Amino acid sequence: MRTYDYIIVGSGIAGLYTALLALERGRSVLVITKGSIDETNTRYAQGGIAAAVGSDDSTDLHYQDTITAGAGLCDPEAVRVLVEEAPARIEDLVRLGVVFDTTEGTIALGREGAHSRSRILHAGGDATGEKIELTLSHLARMSRVTVLENCLVGDIVVDGDKVVGVRTLDWRRGMAEEFQGSFVVLATGGAGRLFRFTTNSSVATGDGVALAYRAGAEVTDLEFYQFHPTALRLPGAPPFLISEAVRGEGGKLRNASGETFTERYDPRGDLAPRDVVTRAIVSEMLKSGTDRAYLDLTHLPARATAARFPSIYRQCLDYGIDFTKEPIPIAPAAHYMMGGVKTNVWGETSIPGLFACGESACTGVHGANRLASNSLLETVVFGWRVMERTDAILRGQETAKPVRTQDAVPLPERKGLAEGPVPSLTRLQQIMWSEVGIVRQGNGLNHAADITRFWQNRLPPPSDLPSYELGNMVLLGRLMAEAALLREESRGAHYRSDYPQPSDTWLRHITFAKNREPRAREGRRRASPQRGKRP
Repeated sequence: MRTYDYIIVGSGIAGLYTALLALERGRSVLVITKGSIDETNTRYAQGGIAAAVGSDDSTDLHYQDTITAGAGLCDPEAVRVLVEEAPARIEDLVRLGVVFDTTEGTIALGREGAHSRSRILHAGGDATGEKIELTLSHLARMSRVTVLENCLVGDIVVDGDKVVGVRTLDWRRGMAEEFQGSFVVLATGGAGRLFRFTTNSSVATGDGVALAYRAGAEVTDLEFYQFHPTALRLPGAPPFLISEAVRGEGGKLRNASGETFTERYDPRGDLAPRDVVTRAIVSEMLKSGTDRAYLDLTHLPARATAARFPSIYRQCLDYGIDFTKEPIPIAPAAHYMMGGVKTNVWGETSIPGLFACGESACTGVHGANRLASNSLLETVVFGWRVMERTDAILRGQETAKPVRTQDAVPLPERKGLAEGPVPSLTRLQQIMWSEVGIVRQGNGLNHAADITRFWQNRLPPPSDLPSYELGNMVLLGRLMAEAALLREESRGAHYRSDYPQPSDTWLRHITFAKNREPRAREGRRRASPQRGKRP
């Protein structure tokens, strides 16, 4: 059995950045990825990375914008860490070889929804994630980082109360293996494939959250899933992301009648927070009986706009749309998971030895609604902190301080259905989209929780990549549905038509953990969420 200082699960920016930092400190590192090292959600992050580096900007302004977008549930300490350490992490990326776009020798800064300043750095126009990912994956391949591709993690190994390694399956060769590590770092990304329409890649199946929950770690805020307002909507075409930066550059949302409409829902119009814009689009689609709205760029300078968004321009042309001459048909799609494995500001989870960073972690930064382009920033800020913390532990300068919440509870008791549809990815995606999607209500959430519980009992033991992924997604789908059912209010990205207003009663977090004492349902509903700031 091979042993490493670090076992990092996932090869997006969070995983690779953390791995490279560990290598710089002389540590042995194993990166495990279920696909290619380059096939990650990071590659599809178009908009950029937020940081208060402009002459008219400040960390205080960035902090306030993030807190406001989070709708009362951001952890102030985590947000302060994020914004104050952002410039240093941008310098790190530049040192590693990432080339950000400039204008006349100065870093070019874009504007996105709910930001009070232009503070979005981008690379390659609208290919920021891809540029960062390819830079880091090239460095990893050229370094002494051991990378296992086409290898999935089936279980996190816990000895007593400490994580000591992982069990893996090389799904192409059918070979099982176990690895030991001083630390296991989950950096597996999001879970967009849970939904029928998503901007995420095929690898985004929520594996890290499912692995952590089964190992006994706390997971939190899973009812908050962000739907991006603008993804390409054409028959037969995947819902390709149309970056929020397009609206930041002056693109206008229009309904089926060609009217602008977002100002009727929020005075900030097209640059209101994503949850507001998403629901405004859905409302207009329902009024007109159509499945799309439109993003109009035809009034902008054609050559400059195509040059600013080259990837989007080429992708639209592939589907016969020249956005300099006609509007882009769009509709919302699942985009980003705000919740995840609960961590403190050093990436520690509730189990010693287990850390998490990136989209699979819930640091408390995003609250109920992520501020645009804070996600790539979060990966490097908290990836760096994971490395600082673990390196200090290895050197004997610190001791582990796992996060543990007294109010965390197991999933509610649920008998499930006596019979139901055969479990499949397509059926799961349809249920999640219709019942746990943009607009939710109690009966639908109960139905989704019943179906996913039924499927948990019906799924055979996993044996290959699709069956492992489906098992993880069914578990995560149930966790999301149960959390959304408990939260009897609307807040940020969580909107319930039967509880359409926010309630101060719910200025708290819903946290699940497998190995906790069950409580009566009503007591659990009122006691399980954690009030106030997270420890």
